[in-house]
Amino acid sequence: MHRQDSTSAPTHPGYGVPDEFRARFAAFHRDSLRYRGVSPVTAKWYRDTFRTFLKYLAAEGISMIDGSAAPVIREWLATSLARERRPISAFTAKSYWQALRAFFVYLEREDGFPNPFRTVEVPVVPDVLPKALLHEQCVRVLAAARNTEWQSRFERSRAVAMLAMALYAGLRRKEILGLEFDDVQLAEQRIVVKHGKGCGGGSQRVAYINPELADILAEYIDARSEAKLASVEFFTAIIPRRGGGAAAARLRRDPDAKHSGHGVKMRTFARIVARVRETAGFRFSLHMLRHSFVSMLARHPDISVQHIRELAGHRDIKTTERYMRLFEEDKLRAVSLLSFMPGRSEDPRPDAASASPPRTPARRHGYSA
Repeated sequence: MHRQDSTSAPTHPGYGVPDEFRARFAAFHRDSLRYRGVSPVTAKWYRDTFRTFLKYLAAEGISMIDGSAAPVIREWLATSLARERRPISAFTAKSYWQALRAFFVYLEREDGFPNPFRTVEVPVVPDVLPKALLHEQCVRVLAAARNTEWQSRFERSRAVAMLAMALYAGLRRKEILGLEFDDVQLAEQRIVVKHGKGCGGGSQRVAYINPELADILAEYIDARSEAKLASVEFFTAIIPRRGGGAAAARLRRDPDAKHSGHGVKMRTFARIVARVRETAGFRFSLHMLRHSFVSMLARHPDISVQHIRELAGHRDIKTTERYMRLFEEDKLRAVSLLSFMPGRSEDPRPDAASASPPRTPARRHGYSA
C-alpha cells in the first residue's frame, strides 16, 4: 500500500487505485450476482461499501493496495465510527467489515492476493436486544393502518395486510414483496416463503396463517378482485391512468377491464409504512413488527425455541435465543412475588408458597406489600 508521493516499489502484488482496484471489484460484483446467488440488496451494499472505501483512499492519497493494507482498513473503520459528520454505528461498521472482507476473500481466491483481513479484527458491537413493540402498540399499528386516509378500499386493505404479514407471520420486507399469489394458501392456512434470507435466492420455509390474519388476507383478496387488479405477485401495485405503459393504456380504453400489473416496489412499501407510522403517533419499523412476532411467541412457555426458530426463519438458534427475553411487565411481575414481611413464606418456591395461608396485601404509606 502506497501513498501518491511514495516512490518505493510495492513488496507484494497489489492493485492500482482507483482504476485497477475498481475493475477487480466490478468482477467480484458480477461474480456475486451470477454465481454466488447474492441478492440484489446485498450486492448493492457491497457496491456502496466499496465506494465509501474508495473515497477514503482518495482522501488519504493512497494509490496502491497490497497485502500490507490491514492498517488502512482499520483506520478507515475507526474514522467512519468517529467522524464528526454522520458517524456510523458499530453495527454499520461491522457490516462494512463484512462487505469489504467478502471482496478481499474473492481477490485471495481468484488472484492469490494476500488477504489483509486475516489480521483485521471484526468490529465489536454491543449486545442489543431486538426491538419489539408492546401488545398495545401492535394493536395500535393495525388500527392506524385501517384508519389512515387511503384513496380506496383496496389501498386500505393492502396496507393492513402487508403490515399484518410481518406482525402475524413474521415475514421480512423482502419476503412480503416476493410473495406470489399462489404462495398464500388460505384454505391450507399456510404461506410458502420461497425467497427468504440467505444466498442462492434465499432459504425457503412455510409460515402459518392464524384466524385473524386469515380474515385480513381474505379482505385484501376481495378488495383486489373488486379493484380488477391482478399480478403474479400477491401484493399488487396500482397502475396509474397516466403513464404506466401498455397496461395503463388498456385501462384508459376500458376502465372496467381486468388488467395485469406488477408487484409493490420497495419505495412504495416504505411510503405505506411511513403513512401508518404518522397515524399511529409513534416510531416503528416494519422489522420491529417482525421482532414483535418472535418476541410474543417467546413469551409463551408452551412454545419451544426450536419451533420459534423455524417460524422465524432463523438459520442459527442463537439468533432465536436473543428473543427469549422478558418484557418489563414480566420482570415487574416476577419481582412482585418477593416478600420479606412477617407471616409470608421465606421460600419463593411454589410449593412453599402454597403452604402459607392466603393473606390480603396490606397497603401502607401508598405501597402494597
